[in-house]
Amino acid sequence: MKVYLNAGHDRELDPGAINKHLGLTECEAAYELSQLIQHYLEDNGIAVVFGQNDDLFAICDEANRKECDIFVSIHFNAFNCRASGTETLISGSTGSLMLGHCIQSNIKAVLNLPNRGLKERPGLFVLRSTMMPAVLVETCFIDNDSDWRRYDAHKDDVARAIATGIMQYPHQMQGATNLAAAA
Repeated sequence: MKVYLNAGHDRELDPGAINKHLGLTECEAAYELSQLIQHYLEDNGIAVVFGQNDDLFAICDEANRKECDIFVSIHFNAFNCRASGTETLISGSTGSLMLGHCIQSNIKAVLNLPNRGLKERPGLFVLRSTMMPAVLVETCFIDNDSDWRRYDAHKDDVARAIATGIMQYPHQMQGATNLAAAA
């Protein structure tokens, strides 16, 4: 399996969401978490193509050209400094749904934050412009100090949880295929 791992936003051009109080930017947090995820995936024999770029067309084009099997974009949410939880955005395809479920269930078990669940967002550029199952993970709310502190205390566990979800995905899809064939 080959995974395209996209750290959201761009460390030079687009900081993404910001927590001014704690001096955090989404682009840096996404980069750091993506690097940990990549490490765990590669340690388990999973090929990873990594990208972080403000040009989403280039990101999607690279994932498609390199014939990646799945696309995972890592982000951190922001709203009003009080919203809390983790969610995974999916395109709505069966593969995206299964991948999102595998990742979301692992993150919520580790962070124990409100489960905002899977949300269909087929119009998001990275979800509609990739030719493989794609998800966008909103790990927690970076502008909520409590969410951030919980994430920061369990960062390595979150990386392992996301990597585990990615590795569970082929088995879940195989099970779904077997059930469909038996019906």
